[in-house]
Amino acid sequence: MEIVSLYLKRGEPSSINLIKFYFLLISIIVIFLGILVNFFEKYLPTFISKTFRYGKHACKVSTILPVLEFPKSSFRQFYKVGLLCMLVTYIFVVATYIFEISTPKCFKTILNLITQEDKERSELSATQVLVAITLLALQIARRYYDTHYVSIFGKNSKINFTHWGVGITYYPMVILAILCEAPNFSTPELRKATLSEIGVFEVIGISLFFWAWWHQHTCTVILASLRKTKIGNTDSYKLPMGDWFQYISSPHCTAEILMYVALSFFLWQSVTWWYVILWIFGNQIVTILLSHWWYQENFKNFPKNRKALIPYLY
Repeated sequence: MEIVSLYLKRGEPSSINLIKFYFLLISIIVIFLGILVNFFEKYLPTFISKTFRYGKHACKVSTILPVLEFPKSSFRQFYKVGLLCMLVTYIFVVATYIFEISTPKCFKTILNLITQEDKERSELSATQVLVAITLLALQIARRYYDTHYVSIFGKNSKINFTHWGVGITYYPMVILAILCEAPNFSTPELRKATLSEIGVFEVIGISLFFWAWWHQHTCTVILASLRKTKIGNTDSYKLPMGDWFQYISSPHCTAEILMYVALSFFLWQSVTWWYVILWIFGNQIVTILLSHWWYQENFKNFPKNRKALIPYLY
């Protein structure tokens, strides 16, 4: 299968597309560790649990082996880096797809180095890439706003070095995953974006994106409100209610999945993009299940009809 191949060329040294390798590697790790922690945690060394778990469902048991940890507020750094990378990238994308200015050679050189010239020749149009990058830019910008001006992080809440490492590199890699198969970036010819290429299928994708985009923000506001008291912010956890919390335990994570599904309406022809989708589903579903089980264990008044991932079903 293409998704697990290492791109070995006959008579030449192996050539690995680092973007695909990155998403495949972190997907395999999170899915494998998720299965181990969810079903066999009592047999695992505490070090593994502490490396995998974070936030409210972090492992509280001490371990002999030290685990490098950062404040959970480090999430803000992820969106600072993502926003900076997106601002630079967006200038290039708009320049090439609207003003028909050739992509700088330095940008193409970076793509060649990372992909080892293993860029797929997909059938993506300039319009599809421009819309997808615009939607992703809006998501990064809104998450930057949420983490800096809405979310309230617990003073004692931590993430470990693995979560920080993935988080700080994630958005630059997603951006490159889109551009490595984009016309004008992966191909020499110039193509211009045009509104006439946006049909019913694309409108459905845009609508789905903004529906999930807004509800993720609403759920973030609800979570932040639970930390506020008359005497200041608290580190204690409360059971969230309202909006999508009426139906599922982690609607902000479900909304993340839906937004990437919406982006797939534009990027479905990109082979590299499906590596990103593998990571999104694997990581978000593991997080959703851990949160759902944590809520069930810690709140006696947990609504029986509230599901983990799919309202009314599961």
